[in-house]
Amino acid sequence: MRRRWLLAGVVLVVALSGLGVGVAWRDGERACGATVTSYAAGDSPSPLDGSAPRPLLDALGRDAEVLGSRGYDYEQEVQLSAYDAGLGVRLRDSNRFTLLGLDGAGDLVPRWSVAVGTAASAFDADEETYLVVTLPEDDAPELVALDLADGERRWCRSLETDPATEVATLLLDDGSVVALLDGTRLLRADASGRESEQQVAAGRGDHLGLLDDDRVLVGGSPLPDLLDPAALEGLAGGVRLQARGLDGRPAWSLEEPAGTDVHVVGTTGSRVLLTRASADDAQPTLVALDHEGREVWATTPAAGTAFDATVRGDRVVVRAGSTWTAYDAADGARLWRFAVPGERQLLPYGAVLDAMPSLDADTLLVPATDALLRLDLRTGRRRATPLPTDGVATTYWPYRAVAPPGLLAVATNTGAVVVRR
Repeated sequence: MRRRWLLAGVVLVVALSGLGVGVAWRDGERACGATVTSYAAGDSPSPLDGSAPRPLLDALGRDAEVLGSRGYDYEQEVQLSAYDAGLGVRLRDSNRFTLLGLDGAGDLVPRWSVAVGTAASAFDADEETYLVVTLPEDDAPELVALDLADGERRWCRSLETDPATEVATLLLDDGSVVALLDGTRLLRADASGRESEQQVAAGRGDHLGLLDDDRVLVGGSPLPDLLDPAALEGLAGGVRLQARGLDGRPAWSLEEPAGTDVHVVGTTGSRVLLTRASADDAQPTLVALDHEGREVWATTPAAGTAFDATVRGDRVVVRAGSTWTAYDAADGARLWRFAVPGERQLLPYGAVLDAMPSLDADTLLVPATDALLRLDLRTGRRRATPLPTDGVATTYWPYRAVAPPGLLAVATNTGAVVVRR
């Protein structure tokens, strides 16, 4: 069984409001999923109209063939996501998601699309399933599972829950879905209608992911919560993280004292990587647990400085201020380190490491303010593909880059471009 990740590498969390009281999975009788409509390739126009700015096309097409593009004016209009089956594209003010892929001639064409008719919606996906979460204003949300290859509907379930419930979803290899509600209730349902529910203690419930073949890891808090001293000071001691079997049985729990919280960075085949912060200590730490919840090693990437981290294979990459460092996840050994000159803004505002795509097992693509950097995770060396610049410093800043098989797609402040790689 493989670990499941959502768009940008994190578990989807959405707020559900205006819903009925109680929590239950039930078969969607009487047109479950009526607000979700799938369209075949022939009825799915491509959102890429070829209008990206010429400087951006020239820069990204210098060493690769341009397959599609779209231009706009500081609207950050194109939202990109990557799957084994192709490239996902959604426009900011559209309710339609379109999956693009390469045809037999090597052209980038629509495979299928789906439109959601509720006021808001969210989604989860793995290598085989695209899961739509409808968020209607006046009814219970629904989970609609589609085949990622062709958009055909597999099943629909209605989820009834209290208003403002935080929901995280996890797709499993057998086609079932695990859902975490408010960090306290763990539900599992499959296409045949079988279902189960367990009570859990999982902190804020920020993370829901596979720990190994038969256990899930649940809990932790969003990283911004760890950077808020007032929030930490008011935090009571207790369980922050749990491992539970897919049957719901508890395996182990991580307890922390009052004023201390953790954020799940990611997992490897043998380690769970956390950021730990305390209200009375200005030094956030990077902590590694084994799969039984025992601490194996810990380090302080930068004294008194908050850090951003991501797990790639058996390595942990950390950005603390202007310093980047990689550690061996197994034993915490430092693999490399480099510093960016203090006067240079390397990344666009809001950039996080976990949203950066891996081009292969040893290469991380870093969308920087003036170039796309291919970071060698073995050595820390960088190779740059320059981006254009002009009198407005942020014109071509990339805010999203994804790398489906055979493709590289970049969305900047003024256009999105897809090239062959």
